[in-house]
Amino acid sequence: MKFPCVLFDLDGTLINTNELILASFMHTLNTHCPGKYTEADVLACMGEPLVDQMRRFDPDRANEMVKTYHIHNETHHDQFVKEFPYVREVLQQMHTAGVKMGVVSNKRRKVVEMGLRRFGLDRFMETVICIGDAEKAKPEPDMIFLAMDRLAVSPGQTLMVGDSRYDLLAAQKAGVASAAVAWSLHAEELKEYNPDYFLNDMRDLLEVQGVSAAVQRPQGEAP
Repeated sequence: MKFPCVLFDLDGTLINTNELILASFMHTLNTHCPGKYTEADVLACMGEPLVDQMRRFDPDRANEMVKTYHIHNETHHDQFVKEFPYVREVLQQMHTAGVKMGVVSNKRRKVVEMGLRRFGLDRFMETVICIGDAEKAKPEPDMIFLAMDRLAVSPGQTLMVGDSRYDLLAAQKAGVASAAVAWSLHAEELKEYNPDYFLNDMRDLLEVQGVSAAVQRPQGEAP
């Protein structure tokens, strides 16, 4: 087993919340700043802590905007959130192989747990680190340090898997290996941060780990 511990971001990595995030942002921006911003403005700051994102749009009303976002996001969560292919199957194999796994997310615990439970992923996670659990959020390394401490692993034993530059920067600062996912909205940009691995789909993580893949690729499909 190459990495006894694998940490994952949640949104855009394990579950597809892209439509939900964009819908909640546009609802919030159209409520507080009608006609001023587009989805492109939202995509430019994906991955940052929510209050920091809102400060980009209106520093004086950021806290009020966060509340509007949260209400919409929680109300419409199950309507918009989807599974990424092979995630559940790969996590099951990793769990069976004895890999310690956890989530490190810049989101609130309530919504993180909603997403994990929605697709039955919570049973694979030995720790879940959310915004507010550590002193600083990603891209600082504090949340990764906390997860490693809880799982009793070292940086050399740990891989961080994520879909944003904040995940990769946090991994670098924590001294752990990193894997970027090709299904990120910013996949090409992530290559500039030199991740140790680039996953075309979640099954590639089994190859990184040296785990025999029971999640088969269709005949003729390239790895």
